[in-house]
Amino acid sequence: MLVLGVIAFCITGCDGNSVFIIKVSGTTGLEFSGSFLVVMSNGQSASESINGTVPEEYGATGTNRITVSMVSVELQKQTEQGTLKVEILKDNETVASSETTAAYGVVSVATE
Repeated sequence: MLVLGVIAFCITGCDGNSVFIIKVSGTTGLEFSGSFLVVMSNGQSASESINGTVPEEYGATGTNRITVSMVSVELQKQTEQGTLKVEILKDNETVASSETTAAYGVVSVATE
């Protein structure tokens, strides 16, 4: 079963031109917790603490006047077993990814 959570960051309207997706995959049913940070081109930022279960997706949308300039994600496995993988996609293309199989491992990934 695919679980989908969407958190959209829209400033001055949502007729966006840049879409970032944070895709969490790996061992189905693996629980994780952590946070992500979105920085806009005007310097404003928004962060979100998250708890979830693989698979999961989160979205960040820029607008025509203010674009998303950086996305950073840090998630930790809540179990010893399994794989946790995080990908950041910009307009459907992977721009950053990382994964861990370590017990209670942490994945940190960010766009440049």
